[in-house]
Amino acid sequence: MVKPKLQKKLSQKKQQQPQVKKLGKQADTSQFRTQLDALGLRIVEVTADGNCFFRSLADQLEGNEEEHKKYRSLVVKHILDNREIFEPFIEDEVPFDQYCQSMENDGTWAGHMELQAASLVTRCNICIHRHMSPRWYIRNFDDHGVRMVHLSYHDGEHYNSVRLKDDPFDGPARPIVIKADADLSAPSHETKVMNKTHGRAGKETFQPGSIKLVMAGTGCENAEKVEQILGQVNGDIDAAIEFLIAEQGTEECSANSDSLPSPANTYVTKQLTHEGGKMKGSEEKRGFLQKEKCLVNTTW
Repeated sequence: MVKPKLQKKLSQKKQQQPQVKKLGKQADTSQFRTQLDALGLRIVEVTADGNCFFRSLADQLEGNEEEHKKYRSLVVKHILDNREIFEPFIEDEVPFDQYCQSMENDGTWAGHMELQAASLVTRCNICIHRHMSPRWYIRNFDDHGVRMVHLSYHDGEHYNSVRLKDDPFDGPARPIVIKADADLSAPSHETKVMNKTHGRAGKETFQPGSIKLVMAGTGCENAEKVEQILGQVNGDIDAAIEFLIAEQGTEECSANSDSLPSPANTYVTKQLTHEGGKMKGSEEKRGFLQKEKCLVNTTW
């Protein structure tokens, strides 16, 4: 009997999901940890068994990754209950009911729809940290009091939970406030950033050791370039790291520090990629997962 297309696709992905960590992934995680360490964060590894997104979500909200089945069920139920919203985004002409049935199975990887549904059903926004790249956000709630779930995304195939370095791990993850993102949605923030940049650029207010912290957090080995960026952001380590990481997303950290763009004028479009394949082209038109345009360095 021939397997349905989605079933076959999901089975192949489950076989590809590593049961033990590869050396390459361990090396990437080591560098990733250094990057997050500069922000006062740490990676909490969860089991890589195809349930990693739900395990990470369970760790964030309850402090127990073994509750992943509960969150998978909540997410699938939300998709089923909102069929008219989610059905247009299913790939490969797979029947909606078949897709949901497959997603209910243990070990099926989460995709765009599951991340969006998880945000809605738990009433949380989601921040996804990437190695040497700007963070991704799923923002469905504007209230500043809404919890922000923090996850890390590895090699396009695995999620982990992210917590504060001093989190006691005695329950749900403690709130994380990343200075660079604190005023991300403030309407007048761009103007404030520009004014402060022009008014204070050139003042070297950063503390001794800041250059080393930024270099460790970004992998940039050009101390002169790091010093120049720190001067432009008034010594703000987080802002400097964010700017350099965003820049490295399109080109390597060059030894040439001439003609550096101003951090206040640097933008990044954040768009989520995911475990289960790409969404259809109608995504942007329908506003399912909106692209978010924001300043890379939003902390001053």
